[in-house]
Amino acid sequence: MAFDFKKTQKKLREHLAKAFLFVIRDENTFEEIATYRLTFLNVYILLSTVFCIAGLLTFLLITLTPLRNLVPGYGDIRFSGEYQQLTSRLQKIEQEVAARDVYIESLRRLLSGKPETVKDITKDVHFKLESPDPVQKIREDSLLREAFESSKKQNARAPDRPKTLADKGTAPVLRRQLEDIDFTCPLRGPIGAAFKPDKDHYGIDIIGPEHSPIKAVLPGSVIQSDWSMENGHTIAIQHADNLVSVYKHNSTLLRKLGAQVRAGEAIAIIGNTGTLTQGPHLHFELWYQGRCINPQEYIRFN
Repeated sequence: MAFDFKKTQKKLREHLAKAFLFVIRDENTFEEIATYRLTFLNVYILLSTVFCIAGLLTFLLITLTPLRNLVPGYGDIRFSGEYQQLTSRLQKIEQEVAARDVYIESLRRLLSGKPETVKDITKDVHFKLESPDPVQKIREDSLLREAFESSKKQNARAPDRPKTLADKGTAPVLRRQLEDIDFTCPLRGPIGAAFKPDKDHYGIDIIGPEHSPIKAVLPGSVIQSDWSMENGHTIAIQHADNLVSVYKHNSTLLRKLGAQVRAGEAIAIIGNTGTLTQGPHLHFELWYQGRCINPQEYIRFN
């Protein structure tokens, strides 16, 4: 039996054109309130229109509002600008909280008389520290340190400003000798306070980020590695030709008294210890033959 397409099409048209009367009556009085003439075709068109409008509104609601982030597989929100901004802000807040925790912990240790040790501070430092060779404390280093401390105390007690390299009659010769020395920069950064020996500031203040390593400017022997109320953790190194470098306000010290260090070796971590400081920085001094000199004349810090 062959399929009659025209006959089927005619029956479909008759079915769609079949009319119905939709009457709305009052339940109590049976009074006609409204009357609607409907066909299958009109019902199909109405339902199709409603579904299309509903689909379009749903599509716009998902694509133009944050609801799109709730649709599985719609897209990876990690690449959205808003997500990246929130992630960046969150990382910044986490860094600030971590830095504050380190500062509070360091302050707590200082107040309790238990300052940070090398093991405590180097867990956050991203460089490998070499273990120093065991060095016995020798009598010559102790005498040299005592002479250095004595010369600093005499200069501090003097009523006039302390002697500097410029006060010596042989200053040009000595300056040329220092200019021939290849100093290693202890810390790169802007200068917070300049060299002003007439105002009892015998060095310079170098500002740097927390956890920055402090490096030795020249090879030498550690003649001071201790803590004081005013200067915090301080380390001093005796170099050749009666040249001494001093590093103050560190958060911790990485070399002990009597240790031999090389130029560029990490000897401390920048900090904010001591009463004579108001923020993380390095107070750096150079002493040549018992006189303080301006480090900026021989070392580039920027």
